[in-house]
This record gives sequence, C-alpha cells and structure tokens, in this order.
Amino acid sequence: MTPRRRSSRGCAWELLRHPQSGAALGTSETVLLSRFMVSRDWRPVKLRARSELTALIAVSAPAPDKLQRMALAPVDFEGEVGRIRTALAGVELRTLGGPGSPFTLDRLLTELRRGIDILYLVSHGVFPRGTGTPALILQDAAGEVAVVKGDDLALRIGELQRGPRLVVLASCQSAGDGQQIAAGQRGTAQASLAGRLADAGVPGVIAMQGLITMATVEKMMPAFFSELLRDGQIDRALAVARGKVRERSDAWMPALYTRLTAGRLWYTPGFRGEKSKEVWRRLLKPVAKGKVVPIVGPRLLETACGTSHEIATRLAGAHHYPLATHEWDDLPRVTEYMSVKESRFNVIQAYQDQLLHDLIEQHRGWLPPGEIPPANKKPKLGKLLALVGDHLRASTTDPHRILAELGASVYVTTNFDPLLERALKARERPPQQVLTRWRYQRTPLGADEESLAVPTVKAPLVYHVFGAFGAHTDEGLVLTENDYFDYLITTSSAKLMPAEVESALVDNSLLFLGFRLTDWHFRVLFRLMMSLPGRERLKQYCHVAVQLDPDMQTMADVEGAKLYLAEYLGKEANIDIFWGSSEEFLTALRDELAAARGPGRGGQRAEGERP
Repeated sequence: MTPRRRSSRGCAWELLRHPQSGAALGTSETVLLSRFMVSRDWRPVKLRARSELTALIAVSAPAPDKLQRMALAPVDFEGEVGRIRTALAGVELRTLGGPGSPFTLDRLLTELRRGIDILYLVSHGVFPRGTGTPALILQDAAGEVAVVKGDDLALRIGELQRGPRLVVLASCQSAGDGQQIAAGQRGTAQASLAGRLADAGVPGVIAMQGLITMATVEKMMPAFFSELLRDGQIDRALAVARGKVRERSDAWMPALYTRLTAGRLWYTPGFRGEKSKEVWRRLLKPVAKGKVVPIVGPRLLETACGTSHEIATRLAGAHHYPLATHEWDDLPRVTEYMSVKESRFNVIQAYQDQLLHDLIEQHRGWLPPGEIPPANKKPKLGKLLALVGDHLRASTTDPHRILAELGASVYVTTNFDPLLERALKARERPPQQVLTRWRYQRTPLGADEESLAVPTVKAPLVYHVFGAFGAHTDEGLVLTENDYFDYLITTSSAKLMPAEVESALVDNSLLFLGFRLTDWHFRVLFRLMMSLPGRERLKQYCHVAVQLDPDMQTMADVEGAKLYLAEYLGKEANIDIFWGSSEEFLTALRDELAAARGPGRGGQRAEGERP
C-alpha cells in the first residue's frame, strides 16, 4: 500500500525533498501528502460511483476594471471553464459565473443544493483589514464585487443536507505570504478557509498556501482532474499535478485537507478481481429460472426516505443520546436508549413521526400540495409511503421495480414498509404478506399452525422478518436491541419461520440487498439462516451480498475489512460480494439477464406484463 504522509499545521511538507537525491517528495506518486482534518460533522462519508459524479465549475470573474480598483488581476472565465470541462470529460458538469450570470453566494448554494460532488471554485482570496479571517471576492446580483467571509461560506455549506465531497479552491492571487508558509508560519487565507470547510463537513479540500500564479493553475488543475478520473485517488492525482509544474517555484502551494481514510473520491461498482465474469455466469442461470430469493435491507429505502441509519442519527440528536457519537446511526441502540426513557409505544411513535418528517422533506418538491398536511395535522404513514413508492417506480432504475421484474416466488425483507408489495402489485403479481407473530403474552403461533398459500411467481410471498407497518401490527416491530435478542430467541425456540420461507432460503440463490453487513438486521437474519435445517444445501448455489464501499470509511483497515467480510461470507455460505449500491447491482443484473437472453428476445419486461 502506498504510504501517505500527513503534515501538521503550519508545516509545508510539500516542500520536503529526499535527503540524498534532493528530489521533491510532493511530486512523487509513491509518497502521498495530505493533512488529515477533524470535523464537527461526524456523519460517515458516502462515496458515489464514478458514473454518478457531478461537478460544478464556479468562477468569480467581475469586470476587469472593478478588480483593478482592488489591485487584483482579471479572471479568465472562458479559459478556466474550457480547461476543466475538457479534463472532466464524461462527468455531468454545470457552471456558475461569467457574463450575465454573477457568482453570488446564494446562487452557489442553490447549485450545491441540487447535488454536487466536485466543486471547482475560482476566485481571488483576501484578508480584509482588521478581521484576521479569510474572505473570497465573489459578486452580488448586479455583478459588482462582493467580499464574502470564509466563515459565512463554510457555515452555509455546513448547513446543507448533502454538501460537496471535494472542494478545489483555485486562485491566481490568493491572499497570504508563501514565504511565511515555507518558513512554517500560519495565517494564509485559503489554508484557513480549507480548515473551515473541512470542519463544516467537506471531506476533501484542496487549497493554495500562498500567492499561486495563474500560469501554474492553468497547467496544474487540468492535470489534476484528468488524473482524478483514473482511479479517484485525490492525493495521487495532486502529486501528479504538482509534477506537471515541478519547474515552477509555486508548484508546492496546493495542499490537500481530507478525512477520507483511503484518499478516494469515488468507487467502481462490481465484483472484485478476475472472477467477475465467473460469478455472473453462475448467478444468471438460477435467477433466470426463478431459483432466487431477494433479501431486502434498509438501504433500499434511501431514495424513499433515507436509511435507518439516517433516521437513527436524527432520533439520537432529538432525544439527546448520551453515548459515543459513532453509535448515533445504530437504530437498535438508539431506540433501546429511548425505550429506557419512554414506553415502547412512545418509541415506535417517535420512530414513525421521524420517518414521516423525512418523507415529506425529501419529497416536498413534487408532492401535491394537498398531500402535505399543515403542522398541526399528522398525515397517514401508509398513504404517504404509497405515494412515494408509486412516484419512485416511474424510474427504470428503481430497485423495487427491478425486484418485481425478477421471477422469484419468495421475497424476504427486513423493512417495515409496503413498497415491495406495491411494486409487485403494479406487475400484476398480487403478493401474500407474511409476518412473524413473536411478541405476545401467550404462546405465539408456530409456523406449522399458520395457513399459507403456496407461493408462486404469479402470486409471490413477501416475508417481513422483523414486522411491518399496520394498524394492528406495529406492536410486532423489531426495533430495539432487546427486541432483536427476544426475537432471535423466540423465533428459534418456537420455530416461527414459515416452512415455505425456510425451504426457499436453503434451496435458492440468495441476493442480500441494502444491508450494512455489520448491522443487526443482517447479523440476526444471517444467524437465523445458519441455524435452518438443510442449510448445507446453500453450498449448491451462488449467492451475492451487495456492500457499499463508503461504509468502509470508518474502518481502520479498509482492504483488511473487505477481505474479512469476503472470507467470512464465502466460508459460511458461498457468498460473493458485489461492491457498490443495490441499485447498481440490480441494474447490472437486469442488463446481464437481457444480454444472456440474446438479441430479439428483449431485456426488461414492459410494466404490467406478467413474468
């Protein structure tokens, strides 16, 4: 693994040279330099696939005469945009600034709110007299020069629900003294602004440590972005970019501030290594024959209402969860704390209220006005979930829609929502919903005492492992830590899992979708499965677990964690890991199935067509 060197504040490591050869270390791809930043934003960094990246080129270019009054050089808007647009070919790109489009702080935030991964911000940097804090030269609505405090910019970006993943601050004349930086002194405008942005939650910031020249920026930045698109390694790309201008005296000035443990901006989804084609070959046959059981986890709800981890984080803040902040996204742990302080009924209500709030906020932009109730009226959760599900299913990449296209006769979900059932109904496949009746004062019904219709492709069974929303079923939700313990003990000892589900789980290919493999949802379900009679038959099939690379940001050894998960799942149940999102896997699965059918046979079935 390439060693990374992280510098302390006030030390310009980018100026270091090899003690024997005298070669500059900052231009080497074998010694990668970054400043690791601590942030008040403790949310895990979620990387995105390269194909999903979006970028914003924001250039503050007031009229030259207005800049001249401040003894500042003009900014070449067309040149800056043209160079970076070429370097970021293939990435969805927007621009801000230029003639007729003043670069104001409000317009910048409007663009960022639309969802931006890479922000390339070009402006002059200054230290207003008497303030001691950095500022940027932007514009007002009329195109006049506007001095925006760095603190204000960082504060506003920190307030965004989803901020940029990488901010590159480029300036032909940023404020500060490069000689002071080289001497180990502090106080440059952009370095200070970088710290403020990192503290506000931006996981990667590149800033200039002194008065960098326009000629250096013009040559260095296109090289940086071109290299970044190769593998997503920010520190490596910056080292290459420095090397492109190694002969220039200011080549050392760009510095990287980050809390990305692996230095990566994006990931490439898929099966790792050379066995990718072999895994697809082994998986496609049983899936095409309907010998498959999709097992749905909480991350499939991300586009609908956010994940259970995000809901847990908001509940932890609202209810003053006192334990370690890295536990705030653990819903069973947070709700267990709440259950000690409140009744179980109140905890379930608080969870549903938070879910309702998140649904409305996430979809307020398209929800009909009549469906957004006033503050004093509580909407019906089931109705709102149905509206959101129907809206999302219009997208061909909606995971529930793709799942409904598969010829499975049994589906298993750890979620409480009805989105999977509605997707199946839309395909004219009326499902049979089955719950585990585990939470009763009297002895629960055993699986053999319940009367279930034989599941078929046309009338599949949807098994809600941990309960489902409903007027008479909320009490059976598995929500807190103690719930999981009690559920596991009761379900195992009383044999509550329906026989139809048991047989399906040991005699089909399994697709684990939308789980963080270290979560309670997955671990409890997986241990239940490993205790089923006939589990040895699992070795006869190919199974897949979809795992997001971004989860690994909080782990000390990223590659070691991946290897451990791959070996653990492979040893236990012959499970291969697809690194990426569930949407990416399901879309790839649909494409592979279509390719296997051959030309003329069609790929995706039309909506409403029977499988």
